[in-house]
Amino acid sequence: MVEMHGWITIKETFLANDDDNITAIVSDINNELMKFRYHNSIVKWMNGEGYLQYSLYTNHWSDDCQELIDIYNYISRKAIGSYGLLYVMNDEAKIDNNSFVIYKLARGRIERVVDNLLSPFIPTVEDSN
Repeated sequence: MVEMHGWITIKETFLANDDDNITAIVSDINNELMKFRYHNSIVKWMNGEGYLQYSLYTNHWSDDCQELIDIYNYISRKAIGSYGLLYVMNDEAKIDNNSFVIYKLARGRIERVVDNLLSPFIPTVEDSN
């Protein structure tokens, strides 16, 4: 089973008040998102901030899972001030198969870290059989 939950706040740069080109950047992001096969979402707006949210449950790691990682990578390059998290639980992974893995998007980079709040999944969340 693969479980994925994530969000991204879209920001042009690292500077708090530097979003002069955010409308054009979001337009470019939306155009790119429409090209994805499984997750052709669009940036939504709330209180003047652009954001994306994702959740996915699937039986095995597949193209739709990888596509979410690809979206985070694309946004890390297109809007370097963007930030967000993608939590991934993949019980079939070769490593960390009993842990949530977090893909942290910040300052134009993606960092993979093992979660310490819900992991190890057994016994933190579920009991073993």
